[in-house]
Amino acid sequence: MALNPSQKRVLAVIGVGPGIGEAVSRHFAEKGFYVALIARTEDRLRQIQDSINEANGNPSARYYVTDVRDETQVINTFAAIKKDLGPVHVLIYNAGSRRLRPRTILETPTEEFESFVRINMFGALFAAKCVLPDMVAVGEGTILFTGATASIRGSPGLGGFSPGKFGLRALSQMITREFQGKGIHAAHVIVDGPVQSDIIGGFVKSRWEKAGETEKLKEMDRYLMQPKDLAGIYWYLYTQPRSTWTQELDVRAEREQMFSKL
Repeated sequence: MALNPSQKRVLAVIGVGPGIGEAVSRHFAEKGFYVALIARTEDRLRQIQDSINEANGNPSARYYVTDVRDETQVINTFAAIKKDLGPVHVLIYNAGSRRLRPRTILETPTEEFESFVRINMFGALFAAKCVLPDMVAVGEGTILFTGATASIRGSPGLGGFSPGKFGLRALSQMITREFQGKGIHAAHVIVDGPVQSDIIGGFVKSRWEKAGETEKLKEMDRYLMQPKDLAGIYWYLYTQPRSTWTQELDVRAEREQMFSKL
């Protein structure tokens, strides 16, 4: 805990980038957490780390470049986090990978399918196995998984995305059944619709601009989930009392159809 002398509670966020990962990291840092930022792109991680530290006036974030498809990298990262900051109190698995333009099963290369499943599911297993022993030892801990519409409904063209998200949901349920009685709160968040961000949100906004859908562009919070608002949902799940733990929660923007329920 050499870098966390005040022994702040530690949050590890996997999949930190513009959108949910960054917003959740900022929210928890503002609440007094030391945040371990985990992703593959170092330049982006460094920018987010420096911005969070500047906003909070003292070290509140540290980044760790990691490819979650590689179990050894994940194990080494969490060993470094424990040495640097202390044991992880909250893990948020927000990593996800998919194609913006659909591909059928026949068009999906096996290598791409495997890569997506490893990011969407295997990395979550690797990370959970790293943090659960310390959580069980103290009798408390929270693990939150970012799901999607694809977590509970397979759609044409998303053959490389849905299987991993289905598996992530099952993993969350398994952790709940195996560890809730030991003080561990696991929850799966179904993000049912697009989030305003550089990637998916940017793709949707570009489509609206081309179609001349000005109403949507003027009131985007009715059509696109806002990362800052989603961060509040993750904090809500973390702060739930033991008597009313949520295992799964689905969220969507006001004008979004309830795709996940169809």
